Amino acid sequence: MRETELFLNTLNNRIRQAVLWVGESYTAKKLSELLNRTNLESLVITGSLTRNAGEKMLSELLHRARTGRQRVPDSLSYCLPEDLRRPQGEFALLFADLECNSDILALRELEPEYLIGEVKSVGISAFGLWESFRSCCRHIYLLTLPEGDSNPKALDWEREEGNDVELSVILPMYNVAKYLDQCIGTVCAWKADYVEFLFVDDGSPDNSGDIVRSFAEKDTRIKLLEKPNGGCASARQWGLDRAKGRYVGFVDPDDFIDESMFRKLLSAAMCGSYDISYCGYKEYYENNGQTMDAPDTLGWPYSSGVTEARQVQPLITYARVAIWRGIYKKAMLEKNGIHFYTDLRRFDDLPFKVETFAAAQSVIAVEEYLYYYRLARPGQDVAADDERLYVHFPIFEHLNESVAARKDQRLIDYLQLCKIQTHRYAMGKIRPEFLREYVRRARKDLNSTGKFFRTLSLARKMIGKKSTAIYFATMTGNLPLLIKLCKN
Repeated sequence: MRETELFLNTLNNRIRQAVLWVGESYTAKKLSELLNRTNLESLVITGSLTRNAGEKMLSELLHRARTGRQRVPDSLSYCLPEDLRRPQGEFALLFADLECNSDILALRELEPEYLIGEVKSVGISAFGLWESFRSCCRHIYLLTLPEGDSNPKALDWEREEGNDVELSVILPMYNVAKYLDQCIGTVCAWKADYVEFLFVDDGSPDNSGDIVRSFAEKDTRIKLLEKPNGGCASARQWGLDRAKGRYVGFVDPDDFIDESMFRKLLSAAMCGSYDISYCGYKEYYENNGQTMDAPDTLGWPYSSGVTEARQVQPLITYARVAIWRGIYKKAMLEKNGIHFYTDLRRFDDLPFKVETFAAAQSVIAVEEYLYYYRLARPGQDVAADDERLYVHFPIFEHLNESVAARKDQRLIDYLQLCKIQTHRYAMGKIRPEFLREYVRRARKDLNSTGKFFRTLSLARKMIGKKSTAIYFATMTGNLPLLIKLCKN
């Protein structure tokens, strides 16, 4: 319990009394260490220990205290669970060595101001305990002890006065009325009261706003935000500026989700205080209703959670541009000045993806495909095959300023590989009459962030032979080879 004791010690000025629930394996030595590391004035011990075991433990400690070898609170006692009463005034509920995580739920009626303890990785999760105690607690610190050699994960939550929103989901709307019933039905099926759904009407000429209003009459978590038309980036930013949640997520209203998606993402994020939590997604084909899992970086180490920037940064290159299958810590976005570039009329999610993975210090992946990305819809960005694809160049100008300008060579390398992959995608879609100009601009863009031979070497090691060949053909202006490579 050392980490939870250290955390408790940071709150000594606030916490003077506590109830400690312990399992049968809890020892006098552990209790001695707890008391020596804290300044509690009153402690009541309860739990699975028999009365004889509990009283024997206290007797040992009091004997050590009389010889000056042990610090004990002014009031130290043991009681059976059925005899436990709520202490007067503020107190912390501590727990250790639980046989079952759900044991602690029985003490919810005590309404502690603080909840601190260790949780096993099986049974009810730290997130489940947080859900049960969040309405009464000011601060919750739960350490999940995983099986094996993995490091513990800490849920560290403090109530924000005047704001009960933990997650804001932002949905930009423009001409999506025909899809809204399905989208809202799946997004709002999770009935948590600590979530808000921000539907941003971007001056849509259809009746999208009226549909959302009708749902909002039945669900107070739904909020309609209206603004003049400015494009998807503008709508997302409008929602982001008004979001109250500690985490934010995005859904495109022509898509839909597994009803459990946001609960699973938020649980994974909070149980380890991660900056980003993301899941897999399915491509949903509207013409026949079939789905296909989109391959992506869901496995180890991301499925176990990573807590070093060096582990997060490769996702700049290897994760698909799919910002709507993740949630992001709002404080991380604000600290790093991450926003949507409102001058971009499409593909505004690409810079957001790169900048978040460049800034995040921790990430966890949920190994399930929980978002349904609708394809085969007229007017969709992925259908662009003309000069609209030139938008990649202002995008990378922004990223040169926000990411490459940090002079971190690792970040620059990952950005350079991201550029190659993006230009490969565009050159595979663009019509022949626009290809020559695209290649000219792509060559200039790639030269701005990487030397030819260094990039060639990195590409060979990290993104495969075909992408390397496309980079070589781009930089040498070999259009026939590019056409052959990109169209196959």
